[in-house]
Amino acid sequence: MHDRIRALLALAQHPGTPLPEAEAALAAASRLMHRHGIAEHDLHDASENEGIVVERVACTGRYVPRRLSILWSIARAHSCTGYRDTEADGTQVLVLWGRADDILAARTLFAAADALAVRALPAGARSWRTTWLKGFQRGTEEALDDARQGHIAETPGAGIVLRDRLARAEDELRATGPRLRGTWTWADTASAAFADGERAGRTLSARGRSFSRGVRGELT
Repeated sequence: MHDRIRALLALAQHPGTPLPEAEAALAAASRLMHRHGIAEHDLHDASENEGIVVERVACTGRYVPRRLSILWSIARAHSCTGYRDTEADGTQVLVLWGRADDILAARTLFAAADALAVRALPAGARSWRTTWLKGFQRGTEEALDDARQGHIAETPGAGIVLRDRLARAEDELRATGPRLRGTWTWADTASAAFADGERAGRTLSARGRSFSRGVRGELT
């Protein structure tokens, strides 16, 4: 099963893989990892992928800005940072800075979140669905925060390591990335659509596995 998951992840990461096929491979790997209780760190040696790298994660289909915002929230929870950009062909991407394993964990969990959102997104007007997705993002943030805090409570020193990883990613972005402006968006958190999306987002389960990669090694 480990070899099968590695093969799917390798296919998803290969630059020659068409985007729809890469997304399908990533989603399949996420489902297998969740079903069999396999953590991301089970697939790699502890010595791998400790430096900060940059990856451009493309997103296609409907509601791309909102879905990229969900990916950004998941990436932040995994000690990564970045910004949204547009390729020459118009494809929207999220440019991520972080450890390769942390970015992979975020992308894998995003594949699961994206599939969950597709199943749960209700019928309705575009404005209703957009507000629902904003609520879904809030729900995923709450679910991931619970999982992260649980992992920190169970692993002494993990909080320091995770904060250091994010700080290193942010330092590298400031040193090598473009100058960025902060932006904000308004969400009607009192609406029924937002509340429904938030409840759906909270069902996303990371079970702390995404945050454990290499933490013990960095504490010794």
